[in-house]
Amino acid sequence: MARKHTTRKRPRQVSQTTLLIVGEGADDQAFIKHMHQQLRSPQSCIKPRIEKQSGGSPGNIIDNAARKYDSQDFDRRFIVLDADVPLTQQQRDKARKQGFRLILWSPTCLEGALLETLDERVNDHETAQQLKDRLHPRLAAHHTEPAAYAGLFPRPVLQAATNASVVDVRSALAEQRS
Repeated sequence: MARKHTTRKRPRQVSQTTLLIVGEGADDQAFIKHMHQQLRSPQSCIKPRIEKQSGGSPGNIIDNAARKYDSQDFDRRFIVLDADVPLTQQQRDKARKQGFRLILWSPTCLEGALLETLDERVNDHETAQQLKDRLHPRLAAHHTEPAAYAGLFPRPVLQAATNASVVDVRSALAEQRS
């Protein structure tokens, strides 16, 4: 008896946009991962890689990210930094030359942006450490774990956020291939 050959339909390969987001530290990475978990949709064609540097000056972070990811192919690249240390034009140019778009957490740092997202006032005189001291005790876990941000920043809060830096990161995670 002859065997019946069945043809299996292969799932159609969907072109994915590869995205690299490099945060200044582990807390940036944790929050951005949390944001991605909350906002991703099953139909998304974006495959993000969310990495961290070990802090330091903005110049060091840009140099290290450029060196580490230079040989890797990504459709879009972002570096997310605190705004408390001003960037030089040379640092901005280097990031752009390496294909990175810069996003600065504002006001001051990640915690300032998150407090503002919660409609809390951030004063000009507050340091990054003071903002961390205000936000971190309210988190559900250690600030370097994505789950820490779940209680304060569920999907509706992230979608309604008007803080410019949070909006920029949200847009980076949602953009389609251009």
